[in-house]
Amino acid sequence: DFKMDYRIYMNNVLDYKGYRFFQSSYDSDEGGTILSVNSDPGKWPTYIGYFLLTLGLLLNIFNPNSRFRKLAKAVNEANTKAICAILVAGIAIFGVNKSYALSMPQIPQSHLDKVSTLIIQGPDGRMKPFDTMAHEILNKIYRSDKFQSMDPNAVFLSMMANSEIWRSVPIIKISEDELKNILGIPKNQKYASFDDFFGPNKDGQIEYKLIKFTELANRKAPATRGLFDKDVLKADEKLNILYMVFIGEMFRVIPKIDDFNNTWLSPGGALMELSGEEASNVAIMLQRYFTAVLESQDSGDWSKADEAIEAIKAYQAEFGSSVMPASDRVSLELLFNKYKIFQNLTPVYLLAGLTLLAVVFIKMLRPRVGINLIFKIAYWVNILAFIAHTIGMGLRWYIAEHAPWSDGYESLVFIAWCLAFSGTMFARSSAISLALTSILAGVTLFVAHLSWLDPQITNLVPVLKSYWLTIHVSVITASYGFLGLCSLLGLFTLVLFALQGKNENKELTRNIIEATRINEMAMILGLSLLVVGNFLGGVWANESWGRYWGWDSKETWALVSILVYAAVVHMRFIPKVNSQYAFAVASMFAYSAIIMTYFGVNFYLVGMHSYAAGDAVPVPDFVWIGVLVMIIVSLLAYRNRRYSVRL
Repeated sequence: DFKMDYRIYMNNVLDYKGYRFFQSSYDSDEGGTILSVNSDPGKWPTYIGYFLLTLGLLLNIFNPNSRFRKLAKAVNEANTKAICAILVAGIAIFGVNKSYALSMPQIPQSHLDKVSTLIIQGPDGRMKPFDTMAHEILNKIYRSDKFQSMDPNAVFLSMMANSEIWRSVPIIKISEDELKNILGIPKNQKYASFDDFFGPNKDGQIEYKLIKFTELANRKAPATRGLFDKDVLKADEKLNILYMVFIGEMFRVIPKIDDFNNTWLSPGGALMELSGEEASNVAIMLQRYFTAVLESQDSGDWSKADEAIEAIKAYQAEFGSSVMPASDRVSLELLFNKYKIFQNLTPVYLLAGLTLLAVVFIKMLRPRVGINLIFKIAYWVNILAFIAHTIGMGLRWYIAEHAPWSDGYESLVFIAWCLAFSGTMFARSSAISLALTSILAGVTLFVAHLSWLDPQITNLVPVLKSYWLTIHVSVITASYGFLGLCSLLGLFTLVLFALQGKNENKELTRNIIEATRINEMAMILGLSLLVVGNFLGGVWANESWGRYWGWDSKETWALVSILVYAAVVHMRFIPKVNSQYAFAVASMFAYSAIIMTYFGVNFYLVGMHSYAAGDAVPVPDFVWIGVLVMIIVSLLAYRNRRYSVRL
């Protein structure tokens, strides 16, 4: 007859008398939940075991007789303490020819500043400033942060107020020539207008030109869709977003009074769902604002529009305060949108890294050349870029209210940070490390800002709302940065071997020794973080759904990665492969296990961590080109393996 009230949901388990009650899954229609019961008498012995293994890996870094400390001493005795301290602190333009912007009704910046801080509820429920929504939509449909000379806030507001004018403006980015032909726009035109998607059929009736193509593309499995199919679906999505802007559906600024789910409504939604005095007040308030905007565009006097927008803000503050973000958070989000830190760091990392790498090669081949000033400038630009990257990560964390590595875009940005961090760690001992990681960090940020990744800040799904996940992902992703450095140093070492001639170049040999030692140090750190990250993943899994390990695809490949790098680290105990050359080849190719764990599992295998449910996407050509380059470099270096010494 015992009764107990308790809410059980993802990451909120009930522990009672040695039993754990938790949500293991839910019905596909989300109408029912599946609860499970687990009794785990070995929970604390397991956690203590994890702790002791983690402690052992950490002490291995500080033990003066450990392999790591011996390598550090060989690289640079003066920097050993600094490296260990950093480790402890670190774990944890294209436009269209015609200027449409100039012909649009002008909106003064003073009013746009007021509009930019208006709070909007996004489709995922996240509360964001108008400025963020405007940036996201313009970037989605136009693939740029500005439409010619127009500010995103001006574009978004003007689209709602003057939708008839915007229907004929080419603003939807189109890449596929066949798609342009269907829409009836020239091949040299990069953008299509809303009206371009509609035209008369053979019976003279207006129809959507892409209807049969979108239906056909949607019937295909993702793996079988060609470039044209993908472009059709992208264009269709952009058109629908533009239409929702025109009708104000994206303008969800009205909080529904006393709503349990804190739902906010668009103008159309408010008229449909609200009733009585609430509906009347909202209708008057919205009509007053948009009428004032239209009148202000003609008269140039925006005082009434300013008053009307302040009235909407007051309404939000009165009835939506429970979900309204703090004013300082909104201000920082506008600052984050303005400076686009991660996007602007891409060329900085690439140029600084390439410059530093060029200087390193010149110094190796011509030691007497005086280029120390260039070296110092490139060095400090890299360091400052890393500091700016760190600030950007902190800002995104504060704005999103969760750790910034919860989706594909954020994880790539974080991996770029880890790469830059690993290079910074060894910067004073090896300029090579800093140059290589800076280049790879720039490439990673470049990939993060390609069209197939969405940079917008979103709310977390329930399963990801766990501090254990934050720790698990941060540690395991940090390992990717160090292991990525190992792969780069392996490639660099092989290039140096290939450059050796018939007579040994002592400068190249010295750099091979230095690169190999730092490579092994980075691998010890990366492997330690990878192992600890997997321990933390087991803790997160147990705390969220009552089991440590389920042989999920991601879990299995994480174990494969650990075994691969454990084998590479211990190669020095096998006489036949105990050489700098073999270690360089192994460290370069070993990163393929990490790539499979990070990308391959998500898009090729079925599992809890998969994004494509097993629908394999075509392997990009650059992957095969990269593999071919690594094989060629390995073969070229093989000729000079005689210069290789034991580890």
